[in-house]
Amino acid sequence: MPSRRTLGLLSLVCVTYLVVSGGPYGLEDAVRLAGPKLALLLCLIVPLTLSLTTALMAAELTALRPVEGGFYFWVKEALGPFAGFAEAYLTILYTAVDMAIYPVLFASYISFIVPLGPAAQIATGIALVWLAGILNLAGVRPVGDASIALAIVLLAPFAVMVAIAFGRVVHFHPPVAPLWGADPMGALGAGLTVVIWNFGGWENLSVVSAEIERPRRNYVRAIAIAVPMVVAGYVLPLMVSLSGSDGGANWQEGWFSQVGKQLGGPMLGGAIALGGGVMSFAVFQAAMLWVSRMPYVLAREGYLPPALKEIWTVTATPRKSIIWCCILFTLLVPVGFLALVVLDVFFYMAALALEMAAMVRLRRMAPNRKELFTVGGGKIGLALTVALPLLTWLATFGLALSKGDGQRDFLVAVLLALGVWPAYAFARQRWGGPATD
Repeated sequence: MPSRRTLGLLSLVCVTYLVVSGGPYGLEDAVRLAGPKLALLLCLIVPLTLSLTTALMAAELTALRPVEGGFYFWVKEALGPFAGFAEAYLTILYTAVDMAIYPVLFASYISFIVPLGPAAQIATGIALVWLAGILNLAGVRPVGDASIALAIVLLAPFAVMVAIAFGRVVHFHPPVAPLWGADPMGALGAGLTVVIWNFGGWENLSVVSAEIERPRRNYVRAIAIAVPMVVAGYVLPLMVSLSGSDGGANWQEGWFSQVGKQLGGPMLGGAIALGGGVMSFAVFQAAMLWVSRMPYVLAREGYLPPALKEIWTVTATPRKSIIWCCILFTLLVPVGFLALVVLDVFFYMAALALEMAAMVRLRRMAPNRKELFTVGGGKIGLALTVALPLLTWLATFGLALSKGDGQRDFLVAVLLALGVWPAYAFARQRWGGPATD
């Protein structure tokens, strides 16, 4: 019988699905920025080059080191204290902007059902932040149980939409719009950035490995189930929506609701919009499960105030860390969607590069993997696992050569990432850093 303070396999699968995906909501901008044909192509390629490889890396290192703090300790052990801090620094940057996205999306989807002004949308987003915070204060098991119900609710309208128009999947006609537009580098970089945001995050739940029932076995099993769920959850609604499409200029957040309305009437359109609100809350509350542990881990390591180390004995949760996360996310609610996604993906992929380097290093440091999951294929399998996601990230650098806001957002991300050394020096001076290096 699973403990009330651990995630069982079914809960873990649903939380993983929500942390990584949460359905096709938020994918609309990829269609608008890259065009329908390229967006659909990227949704078929990225699962192989990023999702599968990252999931395999996370499964191997979780099996080897199933510790609270996950990828931070992988990188610290393999590459040293500064690299570990850089991993945490980049993670905090991308989670701060990532978590700001979901309250904004929540208010946008709810506005499709109940029109809300700008102030009301901000208030609605802030309410979501604190509701998710309260749920996380209740403990890891309630979050897992809620994730099962929420995953069913948000996926049901898309299942209906795909069932109604399944003929479009069986007899799919590729979009007639050309693969490349006037700015191919910008289209590839921007579209791929949104797709990466939708397909990334397979290693995130390693942060709560100590709160997973039998993590060495269940993490691998959960990933094996969740990967095809995520791919199908994106590709099937896109195939239904884009079969024979002549362009994606009208696509924006919430456009799947319009498609649902065309196929199944106002009721289905409203159900998809409601599902978008459910998705935003579901992903946010599931993501807070691991995001709120990062300040707790860094406080334990001597990089943040000691008060954040406190564990609330009632529910075994880092109460102060959760509350401070809620305060930060409340301040970020008014920030725009696309700029946040560009920042998010750059920081996430930079942190992922450190994790991949840690996997290579730990293969040498801990060669004895008897009865533990390890990525197969020997050196070739390891090389592909490391190289494919990094090459995928490299393709987003086309934003730096494009014109418009994407170039600006990309350069801001680079500058913020370069702040890692001053932040490291300050944290060590102010709070002392780890007791031993």
